Amino acid sequence: MDDVRNTVDPMIFLEKVRRPVLRGLVRDRLDGRLVDVLSATQGCSCALVLAPPGAGKTTLLSQLVERSISPAAWYRAGAEDSDERALARHLGYTLSLALGDSGLADAARSGRIDDLVRRLDADHLGPVRLVIDDLHEIAGSPAEQALEVFLRLRPRTVTVVLGSRRQPGLNTSRLLVSGELAMVDGDDLRFRSWEVEQLFRSVYDAPLSPEAAAALTRRTGGWAAGLQLFHLATAQLSRSERERAVTELSGRSRLIRSYLARNVLDGLSDERRHFLMYTAALGVLTGDLCDALLEAQGSAAVLAELEREQFFTTSSDGGLTYHYHQVLQTHLEVAVSDELGGRVARDLYARSGRLLEQAGRPADAVRAYARAEDWGAVARLLGPDTEVVARDDAVWRLLSRSGAVADDPGLALANARRLARDGQLQAAVDAYRRAAELLDDRGFEHRCATEGRAIAIWLPQSTTATLPPAPTGADPESDLLRQSLELRRMTRDVRDPKCYPGGWRRGLAYVLAGDLPQAELEFATSPAPVPGPGSPAWEPLAAGLAACLPDAIRQPDGALAGRIEAITLAAELDGLPWLGRLGRSLQAMVQVRSGGVWQGEVARDLLARLSSVGDRWSQLLITVGVAVAASRAGAQSVASDAGGRAVQLAGELGAPSLLALIDDSAPLPRIPEERRLAASARIELCCLGGFGLRVDGTEVAWRSLRPKARMLLMLLALHSGRALHREHIIEALWPEASLSSGIRSLQVAVSSIRQCLGLGGVTGDPIRRQGDAYELRLSDASSDVAEFQRLADSARRRSPAEALAVRTRALDLYRGDLLPEVGPAEWVVEERDRLRLLAASTASAAAGDALAVGDPGAGIELSRRSIALDPFHDPAWQLVITAYESVGDLSAAAIARTEHRRVWDDLGLAVGG
Repeated sequence: MDDVRNTVDPMIFLEKVRRPVLRGLVRDRLDGRLVDVLSATQGCSCALVLAPPGAGKTTLLSQLVERSISPAAWYRAGAEDSDERALARHLGYTLSLALGDSGLADAARSGRIDDLVRRLDADHLGPVRLVIDDLHEIAGSPAEQALEVFLRLRPRTVTVVLGSRRQPGLNTSRLLVSGELAMVDGDDLRFRSWEVEQLFRSVYDAPLSPEAAAALTRRTGGWAAGLQLFHLATAQLSRSERERAVTELSGRSRLIRSYLARNVLDGLSDERRHFLMYTAALGVLTGDLCDALLEAQGSAAVLAELEREQFFTTSSDGGLTYHYHQVLQTHLEVAVSDELGGRVARDLYARSGRLLEQAGRPADAVRAYARAEDWGAVARLLGPDTEVVARDDAVWRLLSRSGAVADDPGLALANARRLARDGQLQAAVDAYRRAAELLDDRGFEHRCATEGRAIAIWLPQSTTATLPPAPTGADPESDLLRQSLELRRMTRDVRDPKCYPGGWRRGLAYVLAGDLPQAELEFATSPAPVPGPGSPAWEPLAAGLAACLPDAIRQPDGALAGRIEAITLAAELDGLPWLGRLGRSLQAMVQVRSGGVWQGEVARDLLARLSSVGDRWSQLLITVGVAVAASRAGAQSVASDAGGRAVQLAGELGAPSLLALIDDSAPLPRIPEERRLAASARIELCCLGGFGLRVDGTEVAWRSLRPKARMLLMLLALHSGRALHREHIIEALWPEASLSSGIRSLQVAVSSIRQCLGLGGVTGDPIRRQGDAYELRLSDASSDVAEFQRLADSARRRSPAEALAVRTRALDLYRGDLLPEVGPAEWVVEERDRLRLLAASTASAAAGDALAVGDPGAGIELSRRSIALDPFHDPAWQLVITAYESVGDLSAAAIARTEHRRVWDDLGLAVGG
């Protein structure tokens, strides 16, 4: 091998044959699949990884090289390697390095591929894996033709893996038919939500909750480069700030826009760029729709070519319809608004809406009309007699703007259905009632009343409460109510699964009855429900998830995770978030059962964040799933936490039969006596960016508390040193309980907190009762909230240099939102907003201090942080503009002015108005 390196051909560029550094998340479903198909027993000796830029091709190829049992050779093609001579010499050199045979490099110096192939036939040479990346760089060249000769004539001990952005000119169809070629495409490379979660936790060391990981997956389409760019943009943020950034991620992300501009859109002709930008207004693409919108011909061929070239364009129905990748779609929508201007963009969306409506695509038309701000058309399509579902949350945000249609019966009914799909049951019931009052029509009133009753039976109730009788009508609303009644009865008691209609509901009943073999038989032999007139759109997806339950409980695997992911994505895309949450809970079961440290952490994060989900039925099902999976995986502490929360929720909702799945043998967690510490322990109480309670640097095991007890501890911590009346506490934490039962629950929770804190080293009585009030009193404890407030206030009457130092210390304490674990609980929202705005004004004041002492760099950073916390804080905008101008960066100052103006434009106000 040293002989090879010492006689490097001057035509060889060593960078082209140097293996890339191993990086990224090893995804067994991809890596293992390619390793398996390229094994000697499979008869497959070639693989093609075909995907658009940034999809993770090179990462996968580098992992294949690293994990190869055989010697491995690497070659990255370039546009300059367009002839046979360059290709042969680079292949010969990299293969000679891998096999330690200088004769290969010598044979390739002739520049003829057949000379290299003949040398590879030598008996003394063993198997080798050759990876060729960036194959698209030599597309259509003599080098590509020579490579086809190499693939056809090489000995089969040489396995070849190709990476390309576009379909190569090789005869891949022959290789596919013969079984010699395996294909991995962009959809295969797309990160699944659980992989995104693992990537951020294990590789980036920046954990995301399951909900945030799922949202980031949707917003980026699982695009590897998008995930990396998001990580780079949020690397310095706290966890709560990072998760808030997920919800704010849009087509205006500078890093993503820059990447797309340089690596995807750069070099496109004006004609192709015009096609992409205008047709993005349609959302769903067909040749006829694009032709009509552009008033041109040949769009079908353009769409087919975009898909063939892997240009972020896909079709799931054999070319009948196409969609742009989510990241490209969002980027193009921003470009439409920015480059065409508001009026032209609205006209474009209005024309798109009319075309989509004429093509029989009402849901897509609603989205286009809403972006065109044609509220009359939106109200017409969402009329009382239609079943259109506006799937895009952005549509509902647009409908809340000033000028949108108000008090329209169709929109009111559509909004009630949206609330129901989101699991906001009480709000949905109220919305159905209001909708019925808007139109004096018996049919419309029946629809609102019946659908409202189908939702109302899922409100919290006792198991002894009487359910309404099943309706006899043959209309879709009555059928929906009948199905809801069947499922609601199932949550109360499953005595005889045979009494339920055959199909997925009976299979689900067998699961709850504990008869998994019979459940599998029922799911396997019953036809899947088909969506159509009179059939709810959610039923096929719910049936699919139910059919996954037996495997999820007994022995889940990667294939099951893929099935669940597909159903979950379909539910989320179809505007069924409650069903999507159930899919995520099943995924959590699969991940916990697969073992490993990070899976246990995922489960704990999931349990800690359940209180932020308003949909309590999803909470119950998720806790049941985690409890079952954790118990079977041996994670008894997690199982105990989840089981306790499930018992509480099942009691509140009136659903005891769901608890039958839980293995109740999991012991309650125990805290060792050795954790008791000395009376002089130092106590730290943290509420900003996440709750924490440490004694002498060791975290107290507050997570072992039941969820309501944890919430009580956080409520008392928020008001540390102040007494709260018990009625105030009960109203905040047990709003549906009577006073007597609320008092009992409060006393039990207080007792468990006292025990937990005592075992953690807190001496004395940390929760003091004063009549009917309770107070958390931790002697000599430091509180990040109190210290942040003190520092922010004390900086006001200091010199700029002193004030800057004090305010910087205050901002270091503000690690994120107040108590993000409790979500939008009413008792924390007002104080959370006050502290966030205080942090924003503190950052803005610190930016002014920095400019006053001649540090514009710090001024820019601090004013940007203020804007991130409160985009409507005008002084911060003025400071960042001034800071950029002071360092001569007029371009950045102009961009800041544009961003400032856009913020106020979104409110319909002039800057500073």
